Formats: sequence, C-alpha cells, structure tokens
Amino acid sequence: MQESFLIFITKISLYPTVIFTGLVMFVSLYWLVSLIGMVDMDTVEFGDSGSDTNVSDLSSTGFFTGLMLKLGLYGVPLIIILSLVSLIGWLLSYVYTSFLHQRIDSGILYYLFGTGALVFVLVVSMWLTGIIISPIRKSIAKIPKRNAANNIGKTAIVRTLSVTDKHGEAELNDGGAGLILKIRRDSDSVEQPLKQGDKVLLVEYLNDSGAYRVALAKDK
Repeated sequence: MQESFLIFITKISLYPTVIFTGLVMFVSLYWLVSLIGMVDMDTVEFGDSGSDTNVSDLSSTGFFTGLMLKLGLYGVPLIIILSLVSLIGWLLSYVYTSFLHQRIDSGILYYLFGTGALVFVLVVSMWLTGIIISPIRKSIAKIPKRNAANNIGKTAIVRTLSVTDKHGEAELNDGGAGLILKIRRDSDSVEQPLKQGDKVLLVEYLNDSGAYRVALAKDK
C-alpha cells in the first residue's frame, strides 16, 4: 500500500504532470477559501454575455482570448473553467506519464516529448471543458435580466470577509436555497467598512460587472 502511494506521488511529480498537479492544488485551495467567504467567483465575459458571441470574427481580440472564444470558454465563472481544465489535464497527463513517458526518463528527449504532451493535453483539456460547460453557459444566458431588477431594495447578508468596489459576495434569502450575489460598494463611500455578516441593501444592479451596488442596511 505504501509502495503504491509512493509510486503515485512520484508519477504526479514528473514533468509535465507536475504542472497540472500544481493547478489542481491551486483550484482546490481556491474552492476551500471560497467556501469560507474570502473570495468571490467572476464570470468570463467577452462583449455582451447575454448574446451569442461571434467567434468567426476574432480580428479585434488577442490570440488567447480568441482561442478561449473558439473553444467556448466563456460565460461561466473563471474558476469553474480553470478547475475543469486542471482536472482533465491532470488525468490525461497522468496517463501519459504512466504508460508512455516512462520509457524516456531523462535527457533532452524527456523534456521535448514532455513539452509536446503538455501543449497537446492543454488544448484537449480546454476543448473538452468547452463542451462540458456549453449547456451551463446556455442556461445562464437564458436567465431573464429582469430578475436582477426584482432584487433591488432587498436585504442580503455579506458572506465575504470584506466588500470593496471590485470584490464582494452576499447571500440573499429568496425563500429557497438562497442566492449568492456579487456585490460592490462605492469607492468614494464614507460609510463604515462592510464585513462578513453585515446586512446590506441592494441599491443598484451594475450591468457591466453583473454585480449589485450595496449600502449598509439600517436596522429598524
């Protein structure tokens, strides 16, 4: 049992699997931190997230942005995309390390083939991730915009440690499982800092960021 575990640790530490091992560890830590409310999740958006993106015209985008559009990597929280790419990439690279890469254990060929495998696995992982999130992206796009306006004036509870003009989340009791909303406060606000557990009033919906501008709720 111990020997098998040591072999497993060795394989996930080999190039190129070690890169995806690091990414999996990073996203796992991110999810853990997110659960205790220290960070919020942002959505990858190119243009109007509520409409179909024209991926045939990429002349005004960078190479990486154009590649993400082509592969359908947009319209959902970035951490979900990164999590799927990391996990799929880790599995594929682990298979490569276990069955193919073991024949070459050192030298230039080791890193040459490893780098080629890294690029191939990364592209395949992004492609598969795009297929997986496609139905999720379409479901998000169908959510009526008016739902955001209906929440104006309601009170929510801050779930992140702090709220700034660029970061923050709150939980709104909708009578069901609850809604996790992105919230922002005015950068020039003179009110006391907002912290976890504070009650805030949803004042305005910010279309550009998909978040709500909030103010500290007054206790009645």
